[in-house]
Amino acid sequence: MNIFITGSNGFVGSRLMYYLEGKCHQVWGVDNCEECSIENHPKTKIGDIRNIDDLNEFNDAKFDMIIHCAADKHDFGISNESYFSNNEYGTQIVAKYAEERGINKIIYYSTVSAYGHQDHPCDETAEYLSNTVYGDSKFAGEKVLWKWQEANNQRALITLRPSVIYGPNNFANMYNLINQMHKFPWFMVGNGSHIKSIVALDNMIDMTHFMFDKLNPGIQNFNCIDKPYLTVKELMQTIAKNREFTMPTIYIPLWIAISIGKVFDLIGKIFKKELPINSDRMKKFGTPTDYRAEKIRELGYEQHHSIEDIFKQTCEWYLKVNKK
Repeated sequence: MNIFITGSNGFVGSRLMYYLEGKCHQVWGVDNCEECSIENHPKTKIGDIRNIDDLNEFNDAKFDMIIHCAADKHDFGISNESYFSNNEYGTQIVAKYAEERGINKIIYYSTVSAYGHQDHPCDETAEYLSNTVYGDSKFAGEKVLWKWQEANNQRALITLRPSVIYGPNNFANMYNLINQMHKFPWFMVGNGSHIKSIVALDNMIDMTHFMFDKLNPGIQNFNCIDKPYLTVKELMQTIAKNREFTMPTIYIPLWIAISIGKVFDLIGKIFKKELPINSDRMKKFGTPTDYRAEKIRELGYEQHHSIEDIFKQTCEWYLKVNKK
């Protein structure tokens, strides 16, 4: 197939470009950032999905499918306007481009944040109760594509909702946890008994490719989560199995950790710098994110990469990067 990937220099998109090319697909990509988490793919162009003219630069290619990964997704430092500009309006332009080019298959990368933080495990039947601007903006993107599909019942839309995506070359949430257990293994927020849903990049790529022959007319939604579903403490114990990583011995109640974080909020505000410790990160670390992904497994997906193996690779990469 001929596949167009948005966000093709990102953590997921860059891997998809090379992976799908290795599966004998033709790939093209667009990204508004020149930096790439791995090696830039030669068929990635620098452009903005919010600009239809940038997308029209690919008019020489006949696309069978769009995989829409591009998004504003960092936890901090992004305005509400930017989230919605990229995640909702940008998706409107991608949908318009698909309509104009006669592309009837889209795989959209959304997020489990669309469900919010509920007090029970959430599968695909859960209510949409997002409580973050990021979750709101990504769910707004989902609704844009629902309208795109409903305008033509022959169109196929699959929405993938991953939790935290982790693995080598990623400097986000799991990196911060690994970094803490390597450099500052002194304390832990709470007792770690709450579930933290995660999905390895390798498994996310497998899930995406698994969906190719499931793209039938209509709308399908799938959570993307690794099994087993582990608590924070179990995740940290998995990391601590690797050399140079240590389990903390001091457990700090969440309310105290948030208070400490507020002190760092003030320091960061004074020096106009985002610090690795702040009250929002403390709240997030202490909040359960218990999402379930049985639906995709019932369809036949098999997880080929274990959490333990991917953390081993990630810890080895972390040590190599930090020694440099």
